[in-house]
Amino acid sequence: MTENDQDTRARDPRIKAPRPYGFGGPRKIEGLPQNLPEPVRAYLDILPPGRIVGFPLAPLDRTGIPVWFVSLFLDDPFFVGAMPSGIGYGATDDEALIGAVAEIAENLMPSLAVMPRKKERASYDDLVRVYGAGSVADPLTLCLPAGSPVGRGTVMEWTAATRAKTGEIVLMPLDIAATDYFELSEGYKPFTNLITNGLGAGPDVPFALGHGVLELLQRDGNGLLFRALDQGVMLDVSQGLGPETQAMLDRLDALGIRVLPKFATDQFGLTNLYVVGYDKNPADTPVPIALSACGEACDPDRERALRKALLEFQAARVRKAFGHGPLAFAERVTPPGYVGAFIEKALPSLDLEESRALKAMLEWIVLPPEGLRDVLKDTVYSERATKAFTDLPTTPAADGHARGEIACERLEQAGFDILYVDCSPAGGAVGVVKAIVPGLEVETMSYYRIGERNARKLIERDHPLIKFGTPSETLLPVRLTPEALDRFGGQPLFDTALAESIVGSHYPLYREPESHHAPFRLEQQGRAA
Repeated sequence: MTENDQDTRARDPRIKAPRPYGFGGPRKIEGLPQNLPEPVRAYLDILPPGRIVGFPLAPLDRTGIPVWFVSLFLDDPFFVGAMPSGIGYGATDDEALIGAVAEIAENLMPSLAVMPRKKERASYDDLVRVYGAGSVADPLTLCLPAGSPVGRGTVMEWTAATRAKTGEIVLMPLDIAATDYFELSEGYKPFTNLITNGLGAGPDVPFALGHGVLELLQRDGNGLLFRALDQGVMLDVSQGLGPETQAMLDRLDALGIRVLPKFATDQFGLTNLYVVGYDKNPADTPVPIALSACGEACDPDRERALRKALLEFQAARVRKAFGHGPLAFAERVTPPGYVGAFIEKALPSLDLEESRALKAMLEWIVLPPEGLRDVLKDTVYSERATKAFTDLPTTPAADGHARGEIACERLEQAGFDILYVDCSPAGGAVGVVKAIVPGLEVETMSYYRIGERNARKLIERDHPLIKFGTPSETLLPVRLTPEALDRFGGQPLFDTALAESIVGSHYPLYREPESHHAPFRLEQQGRAA
């Protein structure tokens, strides 16, 4: 499932609930190397029964960095339309394989964990009277959509989250805790689109939590500074790079790929940056949609942040070309019949996917490289200012555990409450969590979710997306606590009409349809014409 999956879908009443799983049993595995890294085996052992299919995507682009696609064709008919898959990348095939299979675990384990759990149905006010304010997440701190009617008196469904610092249980609205519609009670309508932001996996819960928190920080930090709102702050990387990172940049330049490393923020003393770019010769673009590739990173170590963003940028070129390029292009690397089988398995989800994302992607994939480059030239490819790479903060971190610990410490020092939904399977072989940090904000430009931090950021930039005055159909109140409203000295309003205009043709940068959906529909239209 993707973040575009909608709560409007209903489960087929003919499909029984998922059967209990005995993990670690024999399974059919196709296309993966014989000698798999131990972390890959650990992830495979926790997945429910089904056929694993994997193959490298590197041949689709001349960068050649290791990128693997792995998918799980589930045996259980309960998960109608579910096509768990992952794309991993890295400096080696082992890194890429670990990332791909970990992503499947991130996508699937939350549903298996949350579905059977008891849900409370009540309002925040009701629950606070029983459990106390410290044990219930306040919906007014959870980045509600502008104009949302949800408040402290709204009846919602709640599930258990854990406070990282103390281990205490904190009740969280299912709307925020869930990642897929399978986790919702039948007929339950969440107040926003379900998203996977904050998911993390690793050898244990602390590692997974750090992974998820860094993703939250990455998206909170760059959400109003890139894509359609790109500030064009280029990183001057002429000094301070390690040999591996410099070699990667030199190689991309030699391949005729113009790389644009950009600065987002250094809040919390962490380096938050991203990398975009384009083929200098448009004819060298593998397929036009690859021009929209972006790699993001937030890390205590600036060198590692840039390395990760560069690798992800290259992987995104391949991922987008594979998932949204012509079906025949994808079939260059897939086993025979794979694309058709994927589409058939995912079709129930495809038919109910977010129509705006599909429509926008259909408009993009028919453009030639020059046409898509024109769409992006004044935003994604803009170059308006420069910041020295050596001016970015950096803190050495030995491994993933250390990076996560630093990120969590910085947030806690700034007064944030780090929570997580533990989705780890029994036995402790791996950790899977969904990290949730009230006050960090995502999806402002796509789903109009906005709270105090993003409203403040826009006001400080004197941006017209935030206004004060009389609400209207498109000037919607930012939903805030009474204390936050006092800090603003009034009710800030978010201009959704302006947001829609700003995003405009850039919507595929915010939400993508499921892999192969747009080219599949395009071919259907061609046959019907």
